[in-house]
Amino acid sequence: MKKIERLFIYSGVGVAIALGLGWRGLGTSASATIATAQADAVRIATADVLTLVEKLASSDRYLPAREEKVKSLRAPIDLLQKELDELRTKITAIPDFQNSAEAQPLIQQFQTKSQNMQTLSQTAQSEAEGFNTTQLQEAYRIVIETTTQIANSKGYTHVISTKLPDNKLTSNNVTGLLQEMLARPVVKAPAGDDITEDVVKELKLENVKTGPAVAAPTPAAAPAGSAPAPK
Repeated sequence: MKKIERLFIYSGVGVAIALGLGWRGLGTSASATIATAQADAVRIATADVLTLVEKLASSDRYLPAREEKVKSLRAPIDLLQKELDELRTKITAIPDFQNSAEAQPLIQQFQTKSQNMQTLSQTAQSEAEGFNTTQLQEAYRIVIETTTQIANSKGYTHVISTKLPDNKLTSNNVTGLLQEMLARPVVKAPAGDDITEDVVKELKLENVKTGPAVAAPTPAAAPAGSAPAPK
């Protein structure tokens, strides 16, 4: 059998198999049929991921550790601040301390300790920021995993992270207001398709209150005009 004849025979067999599998020719592709089936099955849910992460980060799972971290970072700062306050008291007790030879060594100590305070505070703030970032990364992962689990159990194929449109905008500046607007990509959606509260219940966050973040360590401000200046 010639090569060209074998080619036609095999091509004919291939067409027969394709017809047996439901091939409809060039007018309708198999991929288009699959895409249509997938489109028909799409179900979209919404979830307020930002609020969920905030609530989880404010729960007993993370807040006590964050407070303890800040406390440990503040301890050496508070100790150094105490030393600065004591030095200030000694210096300002010296008459005309700005021009006093007796006060100059104390002023030098004060300046050195003040510089150390700035360095210590910057290091503490950096550590606190890194600690908070790590906590938020983990909280976000947990929220996403839980949201996905609930969405799958309810038959949703997609979840869009959004704040609901009826949440009030609270910012009093343009930048904050724009950020709040951008956090609401979904303008309209059925209330029954929002699974935020399902995630809240799953993570047991019903009683968690969110509030101001734990303050990063900073040195106490010196009273105006009381800090000694070098001669």
